[in-house]
Parts: sequence; structure tokens; C-alpha cells
Amino acid sequence: MSEAYRPRILGVLNVSPESMVRESIASGEDEIQARAQKLAAAGADWIDIGGRSITPDAAMIDDSEEQARLLPALRVLGRSGHAISVDTWSEATACTVLEAGARAINFTGGLITSQTLDAVALSSALLFLTFMPYGNAYLMRDARPAPVGVQAVLDHLGPKVEAARGAGIQQLVIDPNLGIVHPGTDDFAKIHQQLEIVFDLDALRVLGCPILLYAARKPERLARIMMASAIVHAKADYIRTHTPEMIEQLRHAAL
Repeated sequence: MSEAYRPRILGVLNVSPESMVRESIASGEDEIQARAQKLAAAGADWIDIGGRSITPDAAMIDDSEEQARLLPALRVLGRSGHAISVDTWSEATACTVLEAGARAINFTGGLITSQTLDAVALSSALLFLTFMPYGNAYLMRDARPAPVGVQAVLDHLGPKVEAARGAGIQQLVIDPNLGIVHPGTDDFAKIHQQLEIVFDLDALRVLGCPILLYAARKPERLARIMMASAIVHAKADYIRTHTPEMIEQLRHAAL
């Protein structure tokens, strides 16, 4: 692997107390600052803040609660000079956090309207567009499994990319969404589904956008390393991770 390869890293900071990855959770100004500083020191270019958990059995919260969690964190991190991305599927939340200083929207919803695209364009923000055939992670819980794979991702993201470009968004990244798999999918199919995308990443480049991959948080450490290694070897342009230091270690090990 060429030494020139250096993906942009989104380090995960959750202000959702129900999130499954406990070490990613921060509450209160001191914890938020400490988590962000740790991520940045480990190599994160962006602090990606999440306000609600996608864990299938987590309690569901509404947009107002999500925003009540996110806005104090935005104020804290904005004073610290961090580049902030907000992970949300809510268009109302996306518009609210842009007004509060977020520099990127990691949009994980199924549909995005022209109003939200216009707000992103007006803010000159970076937009991550995600493969989400269920509307959002809450709706996925009771939905039937949707088609997956490279062609399904292209069919879903193609119109989104076209609409975003039509709105004048200059900074656009696509995400085939390795982190969200239908809860009815068994472990064998889940791993196959995730790696099918990773191993055929170039097929998604036909859309002409940089690509974000999530270094999926597997339960076992070795499994986490193996998934992150596959993503590094695929040369994703952006990597979202709870552990930026692991990505850096793997990147250097592959030189």
C-alpha cells in the first residue's frame, strides 16, 4: 500500500446514553471535551456526534430529545475548534445543527428533501449520503429485509447524489452503510453482506463521489481489527470509527 494513502477519519462521539459502545458515550462538558480530544489525538479529522442509538432494542427518542442532546455538545466542541459532523436521519435535526455550527451532516435517513439539501448548500457543509432503504433505523425494526449489495446501493444512492448536486452541494460523500444491517440477518449473512461491499468498492465510484466506510464495531477485538483492515486495504476515502488509533496502526502496518 502506498504511503500516500491517508483516509479522512470520523471519530465517533455519542451523546446517547443508550448507545451500545459504552466508551463512545460522553455526557457533560468535561466528558465531551475529553472524548473529542482523545479522538483527535488518535487521528480523527472530524468528530462525528450521534444523538440516538441504532441498537435494535434501544429506547426510541424523538427529534426534540435528539436535538436537546446534540446542541450542548455542539456548543462545547465549537469553542474547542473541532470540525464537527452530526449523525442523524432527521431533516429537522440536520437543519437545526447546521444553524448551530455543524460543518457536516452524516445523513442516515432514507429520503432527503430539497429543503434540507438547500440548507446544506447554503451552509457550504459536507454531506454524507447513506444507503438506507428502510427510511431510518427505527422503521427498519419492523420492516421486511430490503435488497442489499452493490447494485441496490447504486440504485438507492444514484438519485440522492443527483439531487444533491442539483442543489449545488459541492462537498458530497457516499456511504454504503456497513453499520446498519436488518436485525433478521444472521451473522454469516451479515459478514458476507458487509464484505461484499468492501471487496467491490470500486464499483461504487461510478457515482463520482468519495466513499465513507464504517469500521463496524464487532464484539471481539480480532474481528474488529480484521474488518478495519479490510476497509483500509479497500482504500476508503473516509472511515468512521470508534477507534481512530486502530486505523492508523493498520495503515502503517500495510506500508
